[in-house]
Amino acid sequence: GESLDRVAVAHRLAADALDTAPAHAHRTGHVLTDADAHVLALLAGRPAAAPDHIARLVLGPLTDAGRGHLLEALTAYLDAGSASAAARVLHLHPQSLRYRLRRIHDLTGRDPRTPWHRLTLDIARTIRD
Repeated sequence: GESLDRVAVAHRLAADALDTAPAHAHRTGHVLTDADAHVLALLAGRPAAAPDHIARLVLGPLTDAGRGHLLEALTAYLDAGSASAAARVLHLHPQSLRYRLRRIHDLTGRDPRTPWHRLTLDIARTIRD
């Protein structure tokens, strides 16, 4: 049901993503998604979508109104570099912060503890601001 223009863009994004994705983006069990392809195009200076659309693709339900605490936890984790340090910044128990990181993974399919997912999440939250 897609237009030929959209199919052509999707094909170009997928082909470019396969050519430019770093090796760690292809970890066992991880398939590059449309969001990954858009992030790679953005990094290459050839974005096929507006930054806010790319951020929504990566962050998904984290952008919903009732999930601000998860975005706050993600930001603290990315900025602090560890769950313990992020928990201190947010005045949370470290296990509470780790629970929020698991929820982020459940909702987005991206684990903030893995390098490729951390990068895409960091880019998305940065261009969303």
